[in-house]
Amino acid sequence: MGKLSHTESAQLWERPDFTKIAVVGLVAIAFYKWIESAERRYNRGLLLAAYRRRRDWKKSDVAHLQSLGVNKAARSRMARLVGRGRPVVRPHQRLDELIVSKFGAFAVVVDNSASSDDRRKAFKELPWWPHYVEALYRGEHEAAKARGLKGASSEAEIAVGNALGISAATVHSLSGEIRSLRKEIESSANFPAMTLVEYECLMRNGFGHELKALAETSRRQ
Repeated sequence: MGKLSHTESAQLWERPDFTKIAVVGLVAIAFYKWIESAERRYNRGLLLAAYRRRRDWKKSDVAHLQSLGVNKAARSRMARLVGRGRPVVRPHQRLDELIVSKFGAFAVVVDNSASSDDRRKAFKELPWWPHYVEALYRGEHEAAKARGLKGASSEAEIAVGNALGISAATVHSLSGEIRSLRKEIESSANFPAMTLVEYECLMRNGFGHELKALAETSRRQ
């Protein structure tokens, strides 16, 4: 088949069936490129998160770090690790597997029929869980300062940790990571401050009620 003339090319594009096939093909290519880009950003994010915790690495982190494909400097540090305890680095998980698991957690969080205990467990599996921890810390920190408490920062970390079932040190670490992330990436999520009273309301009633209320508000506007 020889090269098409400009007239023949124009006629070909005018055919509805060809146009549909071409558009679907372009969309498929664009989607594939987006997936590749998302995968690269996701893997880079896992590495950056691991590198930020490098001073906390333990021997138990070695296998997880190897699964992430860390750089030469990190491998050198790994060879000198002596600390014991639970790993601070999560093992590599494929993006598609992560999306499926996170979607399942989100479904529980917004399900009004789910129990508050199930909702609390699922809440920790959400991809923006660290952002919520930091938002809760800010909310409780402001509340502690408003009450005139000394050591408002420590009080907030302890209160949030007790409510979420994590240590105050973990609240401090996660909050610091999110603040650093916002400095490094301008477009990073910046959740509004949240109090523990608001958190308990969400865990009791579910996000489904919040989404329904938001939709009704949008319809009235």
